[in-house]
Amino acid sequence: MRCQSLRLIQIRSFQDKTIEPAEDLTLITGPNGSGKTNLMEALSYGSTGKSFRTGSDGEMIRLGEDEGTILLTYTVHRVNQEIKIRLSRESGKKIFLNETPIRRKELVGLFRTVLFTPDELQLIKGSPQNRRRFLDMEISQVSPRYYEEILRYTRAVQQRNAELKNAQISGKKPDLDLWDMQIASGACYIVRKRLETISKMNETVPAMESILTENREKLEIRYLQQGSGEPRFDMEWYLEQLSSRREEDARFCHTSIGPHRDDCLFLMNGLDISAYGSQGQQRTAILSMKLSEMEFIRKETGEYPVLLLDDIGSELDESRKKALFSFLMKNKVQTIVTGTEILSDGGKVIDLGNNE
Repeated sequence: MRCQSLRLIQIRSFQDKTIEPAEDLTLITGPNGSGKTNLMEALSYGSTGKSFRTGSDGEMIRLGEDEGTILLTYTVHRVNQEIKIRLSRESGKKIFLNETPIRRKELVGLFRTVLFTPDELQLIKGSPQNRRRFLDMEISQVSPRYYEEILRYTRAVQQRNAELKNAQISGKKPDLDLWDMQIASGACYIVRKRLETISKMNETVPAMESILTENREKLEIRYLQQGSGEPRFDMEWYLEQLSSRREEDARFCHTSIGPHRDDCLFLMNGLDISAYGSQGQQRTAILSMKLSEMEFIRKETGEYPVLLLDDIGSELDESRKKALFSFLMKNKVQTIVTGTEILSDGGKVIDLGNNE
């Protein structure tokens, strides 16, 4: 997979800006405030339909403008494609694939990316929601069915919670059997796919970590399931758990069991890295996991995703940066990197200067 060009019209700091990344390594440089992260945000948005910086699409539109457009051309299995996303303060967003309107759920998985930013530390130190989102987006990029199941499962949980709330208001007994069946069915599939993905990532994480640490550290991802010491993904177990928790769930109007409550644990040399790892070790571990995610997508789809590294220069020392870029160029991974200085001797340099 290759990004051929990115054009931003009235997006963030850009009035009309086009970049054409190289086939292998592209270094986007310039002073702070020149728009480097804006470009990465737009590339990631073309992949997921959401910004990694804000929950409001309107914030991406250039100040003083009513609309903005992202135009992304790319090749997948040597076929040219174009994604167009129009953002409007009044009418929201509209997404097009080769001028044909599509929904956001159809966008996910078309232009596949793996993103690393300085804020990724929240993957380890932040809430379980961050780790679930990491897994869900990774799997969704290679499995449209998984993305559909996540949406369906989320709706079922919301409907069950609404039924509990309505029953609390009316004083009637909640009718939960239908929602319990849907939740149990979806949970079985979701947890099974998450476990399969973690197993595959654990096969490649050590190799990725060795690139950055010279085999000094061993990483492992472990799945933590609410209500069970060992992961379970059978209907009977979920139905039993949902039934046994109905009284508690009715009191708080929530659903206390299911993949929306699960978590992941990142271990380094057998220890919880969030408690025992230094900040440098945590950042290196996250980057290793991102590289493992990249390998997972390649094995599932036959092509590497586009790797987006925002401000990577502040995260790695010179020897690790050299080893990382050597690996990426050797494996012909299209990589787009931002920084205030040139980080590698190879690759195409795009200098934004003082571009506003």
